[in-house]
Amino acid sequence: MPHTVPGCLHPSNGRNTIDWNDGGLIAYGSHNVIFIVDVLRYKRIQSIEHHQSAINIVRWSPARSPFADSSTFQPIVASADISGHIFISNAITAVQINQFSHPNSSVLQMYWYPWKDISRDFLLVLHSSSTVVLWNTVTGEKVWSHTYTHVPLFDFTVDPFSLRNVIFSSSGNKVLVCSDIALSEPASSGHLFQVTSEDGSTSSTNTNIYLITYQKAYRNTVFIAINSSLHLVNPELMCCLARVPIESNIVSWMPSSRRDALFAVHSNGAATLRVAKFEPTEEKKPNASFSMEKICQTECVRPMNNQRIVAASLCPTTQSTVSVLYQNGKLVFWQLSNGRVPLLYRASFIEDLFEFNVNLDTKPIGELSLHQLSQMGALSSGVTCVRMRPMDELTKVENDPFANTALGTLHLAAVGTNSGTVHLVDVFSSQIYRDFSVQPSLVKCLEWGGVYSLVTAGYNHSLSASQIVRNDVFITDIRTGLARRIRPETDESPITIVRVSYYHCYLALAFQREPLEIWDLKGLRMLRKMSRSCPTIIDMAWSNKHHSFKTTESTLQSVYKENLVLLDSENRIYHIPLRGLHVRDGKMVNTQWKSASAQICAMTWKDDMLAVGDVEGNLVVWDLGRRQSRQVRDVSHSRVLRMTFSRLAGDHTMAVLHSKEVTLWDTEAMTRIQSIRMDASKLCLDADLCGLSPLVLTNDNTLRFVVSNSKNQPLMDKELPFVYQDDSNQVVRNRLEGTGSRKSSADRSPDEKQEENFLDDALTWLENQKNPLIETLEADVSKLRRERIVRRFTGDHFSADLISIVIDRFARSDTDHLPPNLQMFWDNAQFKERESRVISVACAAEQAMERRLVEQAVVVGGNAKERVTDRLIVSADLRYASIKAALLVSSQDNEKAKSLIKLIATNLIASDLIEDGVELLFLVGAGGDACKYLQSQKLWTKSIVYAKMGLVDPSEVEAKWIGHLADEAKQIRVLAEASRLNWPDVVEATSSVDPILARLILRTTTSTPPLSSCPTP
Repeated sequence: MPHTVPGCLHPSNGRNTIDWNDGGLIAYGSHNVIFIVDVLRYKRIQSIEHHQSAINIVRWSPARSPFADSSTFQPIVASADISGHIFISNAITAVQINQFSHPNSSVLQMYWYPWKDISRDFLLVLHSSSTVVLWNTVTGEKVWSHTYTHVPLFDFTVDPFSLRNVIFSSSGNKVLVCSDIALSEPASSGHLFQVTSEDGSTSSTNTNIYLITYQKAYRNTVFIAINSSLHLVNPELMCCLARVPIESNIVSWMPSSRRDALFAVHSNGAATLRVAKFEPTEEKKPNASFSMEKICQTECVRPMNNQRIVAASLCPTTQSTVSVLYQNGKLVFWQLSNGRVPLLYRASFIEDLFEFNVNLDTKPIGELSLHQLSQMGALSSGVTCVRMRPMDELTKVENDPFANTALGTLHLAAVGTNSGTVHLVDVFSSQIYRDFSVQPSLVKCLEWGGVYSLVTAGYNHSLSASQIVRNDVFITDIRTGLARRIRPETDESPITIVRVSYYHCYLALAFQREPLEIWDLKGLRMLRKMSRSCPTIIDMAWSNKHHSFKTTESTLQSVYKENLVLLDSENRIYHIPLRGLHVRDGKMVNTQWKSASAQICAMTWKDDMLAVGDVEGNLVVWDLGRRQSRQVRDVSHSRVLRMTFSRLAGDHTMAVLHSKEVTLWDTEAMTRIQSIRMDASKLCLDADLCGLSPLVLTNDNTLRFVVSNSKNQPLMDKELPFVYQDDSNQVVRNRLEGTGSRKSSADRSPDEKQEENFLDDALTWLENQKNPLIETLEADVSKLRRERIVRRFTGDHFSADLISIVIDRFARSDTDHLPPNLQMFWDNAQFKERESRVISVACAAEQAMERRLVEQAVVVGGNAKERVTDRLIVSADLRYASIKAALLVSSQDNEKAKSLIKLIATNLIASDLIEDGVELLFLVGAGGDACKYLQSQKLWTKSIVYAKMGLVDPSEVEAKWIGHLADEAKQIRVLAEASRLNWPDVVEATSSVDPILARLILRTTTSTPPLSSCPTP
């Protein structure tokens, strides 16, 4: 359970300070605290506080491979702060796993670096001074460190399809392309490429790349934002394929992996969704070959003060829900909808909203729009004071609307702010329950006037040097939100202190230079204004013991007797008794303090205990009944800002507020029980007690409920997010099948009720979707489809992808196709078509790595080969390009010519001129030999890509590639085996790690004939 309520963000909490993981958890940084949000419940469930400085980057660890030695997974989060320290934390236990830093450097960017199926413990970090470090997060040691001395580096992005490929942004709109990032230190300095527009002109050198990210749907595609243009770059061919105009600066650019769709959140507050298209045209106009269609957009929100957008993230599981983080700490959720899908998180996925057909077109299903799904508030900027609701009074209240809600008994704390807003915070859950705008000025003073009433006071600061203000004093009913002004506005001295009596009958108002006022709080009338000779009040306190009330028989009205003590600027204490509507004159109380003593600045009163504190941190507690005092002189402490006793009956624990610390004291023995010390960058603004635990308000706009000396607390089992519960898969499966037992309503916690209601609504929709294709399938395939819903819902991407491939091989249609991120497992013809489109567009790019472009065009053939020939004719390298063009258009049907070209190709490959040799082999129809050469050089990915692009039957190349994957990447190997209908190997590989899925695949593959024409090995 979190014990911290956040407010507005630190200026250094930037665009990388939020991340969303597969299990539906969002981690974001607010000042130096990481907050964990369970999106299924729209609730902050954890706060992690290890950093001493403001956090600037947050990254979730990737899910562990099911084929790893240890598949147990708990959500791990890496975070970096502006001082350069990196912390690795467990989000469930809040335990710090490790902490490390690179000397004298800051962290510019970082990503987890999952190594094959073996490890998820590596973190790739870009430090300042262009130093890249691969860290082992378990040991805290550097695996390697490499400095790129020739260019400054500012940001980077990792290729999701090949972790060896990393692109860094540099100055002058340049990017550094590296393809040798691994567990060993990079051997090269990479290749520098300057981003250009399609007309060949480079962007202005006084502007820089402000956003760079790999496309997740397709290989070799990078989005680079410069000013108001988005550049589509192919890093393998070193060319800019297209430039697309965009709106104002993008805060976050979030590509989907399962559709060619891209979400963006802009600094003007708008969230947009675009769909990309590659469509080569007959006319050789590259501008028309690639387009990005805007599908929908939210309204622009004019940024005001701290309302600007700081960061955003896309749910990696649904890829249809976006979270937007504002400077004021508010978290807003937008969801894509077509009017048919209910606005429920995880009730729809990107596949339900876009079709992807055999023509490789991504088309919206219905008219799409983005709707606000929910939002989570935060404390307003400039918090000022906090007071705990008097819970002891609730025992006298029947049918309390705040005690019998679905959330259980609410322990509410009121937090005042500079904006005139009061937040009601449920202390035990650290959730903001309700907000009230109570007055037009800042809330300087705040007290509870009963269980349903808030008394607030404050004033607006004048720009002049005048000490005259107009005070606002309001009383607000928290049941209705209705606020009433207690006293009229008038030019006067500022109000400094507000105190409400024990029975909530009287209100005492102290001013900076005006006499004390006593008000009847029930009748809202002033009972007495003290004479002008009344001294300046420093603090005051009402007694909770020396009072009484009686009800008169004649009027049936209660007459209350209460007592007030005042502390003035001369260390004098006065006693004022009140009875009914009569206020007596104050009498001075004899004390040992004189005006020459240290200035007393705070006091509190409970039972017979009257405690005071001075500017030097000294404390004195008078026991009025025993007529004795106890004193603690602690010169190490600073000025006492506030003192308060516990409200528990018979308990005299006292909280003392200092600027950097809150201490708890046992006033009977005058010993310190607990000390809560703030970080160096924080100051305490106010404090109160909830039971025996302090509530501390600090200047980072944060409210902390300190239940122990440890800042970080583990989640209890009942608080675990749904996806991280051991039986989450089975629970979803039972819901879909309508089986399984449930707890009775009385046995379920509020969170469990909310969770079950959500599951019922979301899964009912998912199960009831009508898909004409699925309705024609055999029952076993339908069961497999249902299991895919289960795996998608719980964020198990590997299993969902495997099931998608199985279903695709048994049920093909024009409107149902494997998603783009599974392009490697498409039919060869469609794979070739996609690559041909990209290469055709690249042939018209101004800058490109020409030899590699020619090689790929020859491999794919067709229109791409014709286009690259046209490019060679006008190439600047006249001699080489002309000869190459002549070779491409000439006939190589002669067997002697073929033999000679094969020999030349073999010699080129042996001389490490692999690209030229491979090109010649494909030119004469010996592509199979070329792929074998590539595999002998360990270029496995290139071999399978070229085989699917250029061979009629790539099965032999695929078989060797799969054999290689058995040791390198078992997950990809299983997907590849499924795409080739090798069911026994698929079942064998999955049976040890996922028996349920293995049985379903076995049942489907043995009872239903496949529709695929793919040959078995």
